[in-house]
Amino acid sequence: MQTHDNLIQGAPAWHAHRAKYWNASDSPAMMGCSPYKTRSALLHERFTGMTPDIDSATQARFDNGHRFEALARELAEKIAGHELYPVVGTMGKMSASFDGISLDETVCFEHKTLNDAIRAATCAAELPEYLRVQMDQQLYVSGSEKCLFMASEWDRDDNLIEE
Repeated sequence: MQTHDNLIQGAPAWHAHRAKYWNASDSPAMMGCSPYKTRSALLHERFTGMTPDIDSATQARFDNGHRFEALARELAEKIAGHELYPVVGTMGKMSASFDGISLDETVCFEHKTLNDAIRAATCAAELPEYLRVQMDQQLYVSGSEKCLFMASEWDRDDNLIEE
């Protein structure tokens, strides 16, 4: 895997990078199982270069998601037994923005904001297909042996919300 340490999720250089690769977060749309984007919409974006505008509510969800994953990374490191760092990686035309990956690249980390569908899953096989497809591409790109999936939610004071 080639790493791109200079790319920060959401930054203009990251968006430019994404326009040149098939990204793990787009793989559910590629496979027709995304609840957020159809395959046709993805192809339209790829071939026209036009992406939908992000409204303020969606941007706030993205911002919270990035904050939650940064806060959860410390917990993930304890579970994985590895230090994890966020990075973008590529393998050929495939790309993945890792919420974390170990220095030896044996463990990658994917974080999502907790929701009812994730809460209902009792094992990895019960996670929604779109999440598993994204992690499959992350495993392919990284060559990692396993992907640690975690979902959490935090309050405004950065305290984990436990149910």
